[in-house]
Formats: sequence, structure tokens, C-alpha cells
Amino acid sequence: MTVQIDSLAAGTSNADNAIADVDQLFDEVSTLDANILDAIERRTRLARTLAAVTPDDTVSDTTADPYADLGNDGRVFSRMLSRLAQITR
Repeated sequence: MTVQIDSLAAGTSNADNAIADVDQLFDEVSTLDANILDAIERRTRLARTLAAVTPDDTVSDTTADPYADLGNDGRVFSRMLSRLAQITR
């Protein structure tokens, strides 16, 4: 009987640790999401400032896409960032 109780206690401890690990991962993801949002907002402000002070003929469409390594998702992300910079709030 003692062996079973010890085994159950160890299993409960492992489950508690797993839940704590998952909670920690969720917290880390939330922190990363907040940082990403802050960076996107800052990038949007900078891109709008550049667009306001840069003549249209100096903007190049041949600029390398920094998100190309992400494949199709990177192209979609790049277009989304571009649209955010064009939106007037």
C-alpha cells in the first residue's frame, strides 16, 4: 500500500510540475507577444515618419525582404506590416 501511495504522490508532484511548466510557458508567450506588439507599433511609427519625409521616388521595391526566410508566411507578414504603416489613425 505504501508503494502505491508513494507512487501516486510522485505522480501528483510530476503533474504539478508539468502544470507549473505550462503556466510558465504561457507567461513567456504572453511576454513575447507584448514585446512583439510594442516592436510592431514602434516600427509602424518609424515607417510612417520615413514615408512622410521621403519622396516617393526614393522608395525601392527591390529592397530585400527580411522575412523571406519564413517563406509564404514571411511574405504575408511583410505585407501586413506595410499595410499597418499605410493606415492613418
